[in-house]
Amino acid sequence: MNQNTADQYNLIFEDKVCNWGKYGKSIIKVVDTNNPYLTAFLNSWNSVEQIVDSLLPDIHDALNHPDQEIESDSATVDIIMHRNEVDFYDDVKGYVNSIPLKDFKEILIEWRDFLKTPPASRSKIRLFFSNFF
Repeated sequence: MNQNTADQYNLIFEDKVCNWGKYGKSIIKVVDTNNPYLTAFLNSWNSVEQIVDSLLPDIHDALNHPDQEIESDSATVDIIMHRNEVDFYDDVKGYVNSIPLKDFKEILIEWRDFLKTPPASRSKIRLFFSNFF
């Protein structure tokens, strides 16, 4: 990843240990940035398969057809990719900000690659909430 992009968005990728009391511990992967809408969007897209099968093809379409609007969403943040930008929309506030599409793609690829790595603590990973159901 371009260090300037990482610095510009203050990217931090982390393996976070969650203690669920009697249900044990689990490790989740999280990303943090200086853009809370980018952070929320990426953290909701925490599946390599979903990123590869859905989001990356949408980004490629948006890059190849900048005149079209391509939408994607998460639980709380929606995006529209167009004109080589990604516009972020909050469910309550509406439009909140934009970042360049090329930056978004670069960050997403780095996030996907981080999701593929084993946790730093080398602890056993369990599926989030797997013991609750």
